[in-house]
Amino acid sequence: MKKALLIVTLVFASVSLLAAQAIDEQPASEEAGYQVFVDDLGREVTLPSDITRIAPSGSNAQVIVFQIAPEKLVGLSTALGDAEKTVYPEFTHSLPVFGTLYGKKANLNRETLILASPQVVIDVGDIKGSVEDMARELDQVSADVGVPVIFIEANMRNYPEVFRRLGALLGYAERGEQLASYYEGAVKEIEASKSGTAPKVYITSSNDGLYAIIGGKSHAECAEMAGAEVVVTSKLVQTNGNVSLETLYQLDPQYIFAYTEEGYKTITTAPEWALLEAVQKGRVYLVPDMPHGFIDQPVCSNRIVGLYYLASVFYPEAGIDLAARTKEFYSLFYRADLTDEQIQAILNR
Repeated sequence: MKKALLIVTLVFASVSLLAAQAIDEQPASEEAGYQVFVDDLGREVTLPSDITRIAPSGSNAQVIVFQIAPEKLVGLSTALGDAEKTVYPEFTHSLPVFGTLYGKKANLNRETLILASPQVVIDVGDIKGSVEDMARELDQVSADVGVPVIFIEANMRNYPEVFRRLGALLGYAERGEQLASYYEGAVKEIEASKSGTAPKVYITSSNDGLYAIIGGKSHAECAEMAGAEVVVTSKLVQTNGNVSLETLYQLDPQYIFAYTEEGYKTITTAPEWALLEAVQKGRVYLVPDMPHGFIDQPVCSNRIVGLYYLASVFYPEAGIDLAARTKEFYSLFYRADLTDEQIQAILNR
């Protein structure tokens, strides 16, 4: 009896020791309700396990976080205009505006961000400069505001991975999978629609029509994924996107896309533009931009519907119902059920 009791005691002690050892081996962050996230700069950032309050670093992050977990945004990088408010839900209309961390118009208001008490600042997009420099900059921002900052590299070729990764991080894995699967289906449909040689495209963001979007850059990514050749390259414009009409005469694009109404008006009515094939054949388009640009401005996931828009222009024989696709996209990605009239207004029809 004593021997049996001794064995039971030893077994119990061994199990207790193993359990205690297992607890000791757990990361301290997990015990305290935290997780370690390795971002795309290789930084190990400690975050809450349950993230409920997010600040976006810029428009790209704002859009993609909104599309996954809108109620977790504690502020916006850019204020919403009246037209955008018809798509974004009412609770977002009164959110504070922090400004933007990067870009030509970088204007992050650190005080406003701190007052909003986010648990994390999420930066999404391209790596700016070197990995080392960007990592140091984000570490400094984090130190300044007392909030962890993470970076996730995002472009039109890895959106599925981004949706799934952010969905899992924010506790919305199913939502992330839904958006990722939709995009993968869209890419397959666009690929199947392509026919003939790559259409030659000129894209401009200025009112005079002479500031070009440059091929091979992130701003041209949507057009290139839709199968286009963006005719203005970095070889033609060394320092910026300014081009001359003489250069455009030589390039003679088949399609022209303008981001501004003034630019569209200039291209379609000024006599000096009438020599271009795109103008002569009525292939000049004012790019939809509500709530965000379909091709660019910003380089965000709204460009997914932009693929359908461009494919409907380039490959009419494919029979893409752009209005139906646009309505479907806004319903899924923005949870906005728009009328047919609203869709037609968005498409500039």
